[in-house]
Amino acid sequence: MTKDRTDSVSQKTGLAQTLSKRRGRREFLIKTGGMLAAGAFGAVPLRGWAAEPVNIGALYPTTGSMAQIGVGCVAAAKLAVEMVNDAGGIKSLGGAKLNLVISDVQSDTTVTRTETDRLITGNKLSAIHGCFASALTLIASEVAERAKVPLITGSSSDQLNKGRTYTFTPFARASQFAQAQLQMSKLVGDKPKVAVIFENTAFGTSTSNGLKELAPAEGVEIVMFEPYSAGFTDASPLINKVKASGANALFSVSYLNDLILIVRTVKQVGLNIAINGGSGGFVIPDFYKNVGKLAEGLQGVAHWNHDMNPDCEKVNAEYKKRTGEFLFEYAGGLVAQTFMIADALERAASADPQKVREALSTLDVSSGYAAMAPGGKVKFGPDGKNIYGRPVGVQWQNGDLASVFPKEDARAPLMKT
Repeated sequence: MTKDRTDSVSQKTGLAQTLSKRRGRREFLIKTGGMLAAGAFGAVPLRGWAAEPVNIGALYPTTGSMAQIGVGCVAAAKLAVEMVNDAGGIKSLGGAKLNLVISDVQSDTTVTRTETDRLITGNKLSAIHGCFASALTLIASEVAERAKVPLITGSSSDQLNKGRTYTFTPFARASQFAQAQLQMSKLVGDKPKVAVIFENTAFGTSTSNGLKELAPAEGVEIVMFEPYSAGFTDASPLINKVKASGANALFSVSYLNDLILIVRTVKQVGLNIAINGGSGGFVIPDFYKNVGKLAEGLQGVAHWNHDMNPDCEKVNAEYKKRTGEFLFEYAGGLVAQTFMIADALERAASADPQKVREALSTLDVSSGYAAMAPGGKVKFGPDGKNIYGRPVGVQWQNGDLASVFPKEDARAPLMKT
């Protein structure tokens, strides 16, 4: 297998072509279906020869505190499955279509455990994708591991790559996000003095600890390192501490609602400081909707962005047409994950989850929708981590997220603020 082999599911077909095939195929079958059924298959109905669908589990919070992201992920998951199916399905399985089995984990860890178990025991699944939030994904992956069903996720927690054999993480890890943020701080000053504030969750603590550990080697001084309770209602005490610290850059490791409050409070107290919002809530359209022009020039990091390459731009255009918003980090990464699963099914020529797991472990793509990752390559190591995985630095510019870092991934110049 070569690194640049064409993705067997989608590479030879552009997004516009795959999404337009359905009508032409339907019209063709209407006109010729009777003739084909009578001439080639005798009295047997044509649909009786359809390959059995392949079930893919989807674990996302579409209610609760994380619903803004979860709803977008489900929309992306449906789009991705439609793309695979319109391109001919899994050809090695007789053109079998993907069937998405969605479960709402309700932004709750307890519900995530029960729903993952219910999803696996109640359905014949070949693979699962989900959940994006580290606290939820860690639990879902435990259940999937015990059931021997492969799970592929956009979660960034480094813990997911420890002691697991059925969990695959094709994008950057939390520690890599931290390093990228530290390096980006030098874009706005030669001697960065950084205040780090972070929510006390798996996502917040893992990312912030990475910042603390890597800062000395990157020549960055951390002058404040402060946790806070996720979901707080008053950011003033925290931001006043930042102001008193003498920091010239602020790293906030937060999900959407907390980050909105933090940015607004920074402006309210008149603190002139460069902000890198990391990942999480910073890189989704709802952030800009809530803070408007306060977002302009703010930086962050992501494991996926919609301007990375032409394939990303094509998928983004279709998603935007359907939802009215750009394809954000977790949703865009999910489209790529769906094509990674489809690639594994194609090569395994089987819907058996253990055979799909083996095929995922040898995934090696450098073109097409399955390779939509920073750097354009995905290959899993023994720990299920993409050996080429790295984040991309982004910046809010004119209401959109532009890739600005590192140089080889930049699609727009850094906007000075």
